[in-house]
Amino acid sequence: MATVQTPADRLPSAAALSSIRRRLQKNLFFLVLVILGDTVAALMLIGATYAMATQDHFTGSTLFFGYLASGIPAAGFAAGAVLSVVVAMRTWKMLSAANGGDLAALSRLSSPGWAVVAIFACWVFPGLTLQKVNAEIKGLRADAR
Repeated sequence: MATVQTPADRLPSAAALSSIRRRLQKNLFFLVLVILGDTVAALMLIGATYAMATQDHFTGSTLFFGYLASGIPAAGFAAGAVLSVVVAMRTWKMLSAANGGDLAALSRLSSPGWAVVAIFACWVFPGLTLQKVNAEIKGLRADAR
């Protein structure tokens, strides 16, 4: 016996997809802010390192307390910006799949590992949002069965 699905039967998944879309859009907006902030911070620290290098004479204390003290955080911010770009690209792909209603692609792109990367590289909020989106996608997969 075949069952007939009415639009009311599909409404929870449509509402869930809408919720996922909203979360991913907010996440993408925040990721852009994180990328800009990390890039500006890295460039400011590189500028500070250059200013110290041109005005100070080279000594061992200048190397440790000056150049490395600014260079190591600059490298950290640059690495954070690169990882944030990678997470933003993944989020963009997830948003495209959610906009197209492609549950298979959304399930394939959803990964708790990317949420953990986002927690450490993108200032916590995007990672927590991706964890919530992953939970909603698991719920959608369970409903689809």
